[in-house]
Amino acid sequence: HWPTSYEESKATLDYFCKHLLIHFGDYQDALHTEQRFLFHSRLSFSMNSKMLHPLEVVNTVIEYWQKHQAKINISQVEGFVRQIIGWREYMRGIYWMQMPEYATLNKLNNTNSLPDFYWTGKTKMNCLQKSIQQSLDESYAHHIQRLMITGNFALLAQVNPDYVDEWYLGIYIDAIEWVEITNTRGMSQWADGGIVATKPYVSSGSYINKMSNYCKECHYNVKHKTEEDACPFNSLYWNFLDDKKEYFQRNNRMSMMMRLLEKMDGAQLAAMKTRAYSIIKNPDAY
Repeated sequence: HWPTSYEESKATLDYFCKHLLIHFGDYQDALHTEQRFLFHSRLSFSMNSKMLHPLEVVNTVIEYWQKHQAKINISQVEGFVRQIIGWREYMRGIYWMQMPEYATLNKLNNTNSLPDFYWTGKTKMNCLQKSIQQSLDESYAHHIQRLMITGNFALLAQVNPDYVDEWYLGIYIDAIEWVEITNTRGMSQWADGGIVATKPYVSSGSYINKMSNYCKECHYNVKHKTEEDACPFNSLYWNFLDDKKEYFQRNNRMSMMMRLLEKMDGAQLAAMKTRAYSIIKNPDAY
């Protein structure tokens, strides 16, 4: 279902306008086990491979909205347009300004290997299993799956960003290097130390539970932190903050989490770090 011509790409754009734009902004960050694409346009491949010009996409969407303002709220359009003329062009600018040195950055000094389950989808963590299997099947996952599921786990597990880059570039149909490496090494893995994003985008299981229905069917309990059935994201999150706290001491956007880390009971933190180390040592067991 990926377009291979201008005509097919234009048909995909027209379908988005007629059937998906109406709820794009409402659900652009949502995750659901039974909905792989939700209200996303799936136009990134057409644009990145130059079958469709981004300006044509933006103008078509705006023109359609102008004719259907009674039905489509401007917030749905704004959320879509700014991803193209805002974030996409920002990534392009970073690439041309920072490469080739950008491809070598590893400011957090992460050195671990990428878990094998990234290539097989065989993991008991439901959010990762669903997101990775979809990626393997469809060559596609939307931005929150890439950032807050696969990217989040890789950063919390302190995976070498070189391996993360290779995976994203090899898996996704829209992963042309200029847009892939800046999103992955910058936004996702914070390997650039803040060139792209002011803070690393990491979370415990609570964010995933809030934005999805993944946790309801998971082997692990999102509310547990150190028990055998505890969601691995929970202990990995606090272990990551503790392991990397020297990098965030002067980061104002991380100050609240640093204060919470300082106030945490020592025994509780030690228990979470013990579990986190076990996960990092053998992630494919989870």
